[in-house]
Amino acid sequence: MTELVNRIEPGSGAALASDLLSQAEADGRRTPLDAVLEASPEGLTEDQCFRLLGRLWALKRSMYYVYGSWALGLSVNEFPPSVAYLFGKQIYDDSTHEMQYVDEILRRGWARTQRDAFRHAYCAFTPATRVAYYVFALRALTNYRQNIRIAALNLGAKAIELAWLERFGQSFPDARLRAVFAGQVPETRSHVLMGRLVVERWVTTSVDEGLSRIDQGVVRQNYLFALDEIAAFTLGLVPARGEYTLPTHMD
Repeated sequence: MTELVNRIEPGSGAALASDLLSQAEADGRRTPLDAVLEASPEGLTEDQCFRLLGRLWALKRSMYYVYGSWALGLSVNEFPPSVAYLFGKQIYDDSTHEMQYVDEILRRGWARTQRDAFRHAYCAFTPATRVAYYVFALRALTNYRQNIRIAALNLGAKAIELAWLERFGQSFPDARLRAVFAGQVPETRSHVLMGRLVVERWVTTSVDEGLSRIDQGVVRQNYLFALDEIAAFTLGLVPARGEYTLPTHMD
């Protein structure tokens, strides 16, 4: 009886997916990373490019920590095999993007080996930063069902990521880095489409709908905070080492 009461009207999943995506796309029309393009329209310095790729690499490789816990929480028969398959593809895609960043770092000689890159201050994962807060908040979604996680990430942060990747893929001054960003656009777009599919078909109760809205809003906010930190770091507005103060409402 409770399940019947909590079920949402047919078609509500599609309306929810459209609503969540619209919110994220609005955030994506201008992100903190746009300041990187605007600050140096003729191109970033080599050091600034290293800073940018180093922080993006630190963020991407941290998703292993998130995805590993999420995969363990995919209960047998809770969702169709297609949901697990699409999630596996997303893990593979983000792993590829992570390697593209570090490969470019090594190719340009900014670090001699991957071990050296891990140790470099520009690439280090530092706790008590906005990037770390975003990652830890995603990890906490392990306590929720996969449909809610995907609603929050793929129709939240992933939609925003797609927006800035498209702009960087079109306008980033460095041709090789522009190609790296442009090459990640199709896969990231597929992640957003996956999120839409999951929400449309498998967010079926009012409880899941409410949680999806709350968590997607939190993920969007945390991701924008992380991008703001990455942009500031790229432009040399924050030090290479040390912990950064989080906004008081995020404590």
